[in-house]
Amino acid sequence: MEFDFDNPVNRKGTDSIKWNEDVIESICSNRKADAFWVADMDFKTEEHIKLSAQREAELGIFGYPLEAPVTGIFAQWAKKRHDWEIDESKTTFVNGLLHGVALAVDMFSKEGDGILIPSPTYRPFMEISADSKRVMVDMPLKKEQDGKFSLDRNLFLEKLSQAKLVLFCSPHNPSGLVFSLEDLRFVLSEAKKQEKLVISDEIHADLSHPSSTHIPMGKANEGIGADVITFMAPSKTFNLAGEHAGFAVFSNEEMFGEFTLRQRALRLTTPGYTIKQLMSAAYLEGYEYNQALCLYLENTVKAMRKYLEKECPELKLANSEASFVTFLDCSEVYNKIEKKVLSEPEKYRIAKGGGILSPFFGVEAAICMNDGTWFGPSYKEYVRLNYGTSRAFTMNALERIVKAVKVL
Repeated sequence: MEFDFDNPVNRKGTDSIKWNEDVIESICSNRKADAFWVADMDFKTEEHIKLSAQREAELGIFGYPLEAPVTGIFAQWAKKRHDWEIDESKTTFVNGLLHGVALAVDMFSKEGDGILIPSPTYRPFMEISADSKRVMVDMPLKKEQDGKFSLDRNLFLEKLSQAKLVLFCSPHNPSGLVFSLEDLRFVLSEAKKQEKLVISDEIHADLSHPSSTHIPMGKANEGIGADVITFMAPSKTFNLAGEHAGFAVFSNEEMFGEFTLRQRALRLTTPGYTIKQLMSAAYLEGYEYNQALCLYLENTVKAMRKYLEKECPELKLANSEASFVTFLDCSEVYNKIEKKVLSEPEKYRIAKGGGILSPFFGVEAAICMNDGTWFGPSYKEYVRLNYGTSRAFTMNALERIVKAVKVL
């Protein structure tokens, strides 16, 4: 089957937050900038998902769904996509991964406990720590010379003793790092020695690129036996980000029982009618689409890397081994940009608590990207670029970014 990723959907003027001009202006100081920020894609979702939605719309009723387990379809997907045999008896549906992660943090730690989180950090992880009155134990990934990141094992060991649990993002957002099996088993082995729970948010797992192999934390844990909760979802995979649904796979039966009991107490046990239909179509029919999309995204990364190496080696892409978002390292030109932005504060309006790169590229290149400061104050020299759109549109954006840098 052929899939058209070269003609993205025009979502301007819709209820899309990504393309809302007021939001774009608040981020990058230019309401007419093109949206390359929040992590959803501009591609149409897989055809069977669309047909499922159309059937339900034509029926005209969105009533109560059958309260049958949905873990079976996820189990089929996990086996096909990751060669992972999950234990359905320790797997539960969650109403979105952030809900699931936050509930796990709330249940399996207490106020004042440390939460070890590799940085740069997906901002809601910081907010979960702060809102639940936990202490974020920052563990920076190692910055390599080529703009990529890697796990610093020595630092992980140093920080682990300060934490009650580990909150991993695998593959890593925003770097696009796919952790090796050896690194995952190291994390799990050390966590087991110190009796620390590992929570792994793997919302980007299904979008690992063909040249990289994502290993689910629960699968890497086989033979180790650490306490692990592995979260996955169809949302990024099939561009269903607005439909909150996912799954949690537990290694510890007692923790699973406690978690599902709390879910029942809070009445958070079943998916809504619409997402159940869309999710079923996605997992049962979407494999071919997923494989084609992952290849397309990887080829976009190759094109971006080749262009930057030739035209502007001062800018470097991070790992970019999974998903459709990646860090762009601007450290070599940061001082020049900072000088320009600070000299014209009315032109480049810096968002409250934000950095200078987003307004610079918003004004000079008409490109809206997440400022690196959104992922922690140590990452002011980065922006996160969303390339989940046509390759031509992405390359045009990169050309505009480079042009803005070259005129400094």
